[in-house]
Amino acid sequence: MFNVSNVSVAPLTVYIQSIPFEDQKGLIDCKKYPAELGLTLEFCAGIIDKDKSLEVIAQEEIMEETGYEVPASKLEKVRQFRSTIGACVEEVNLFYVEVEDDMKKAKGGGLESEGEFIEIVELSLAEAKDMCDGKSKDIGYGGFLYGLLWFFHYKAPTLNIN
Repeated sequence: MFNVSNVSVAPLTVYIQSIPFEDQKGLIDCKKYPAELGLTLEFCAGIIDKDKSLEVIAQEEIMEETGYEVPASKLEKVRQFRSTIGACVEEVNLFYVEVEDDMKKAKGGGLESEGEFIEIVELSLAEAKDMCDGKSKDIGYGGFLYGLLWFFHYKAPTLNIN
């Protein structure tokens, strides 16, 4: 799955919201509440900040963040939606693409110069289903969970997997 959006999600919000309200006042004890609390599981994503097609932006971000070289023609548009209404009007363009080992051309991980800290996380189908069912403690935002549900509804049945 790939998400191309007009704004990025701020991990600071996730971090602050994971700390009990009474401990949010004043300085935060980083030993008690380590920075990892601000990490979320997300699909590879990019911001629309170039005069290029969504597919080309997606292709470039997939290479930068995951190291996979995918043909833009293989990207399947899932849908476009707004992630939230109100304070943020992020427009999400969600794509699906299948990758194979021989498509791995680089390490991935994002660009340090852009402040990116990306760890590639592979989930088993059972782990992904647990996230959809709320059985996992990992934090995934709404678009991520929607993408998983879309996969299990539309793709998994055609792939003969459980």
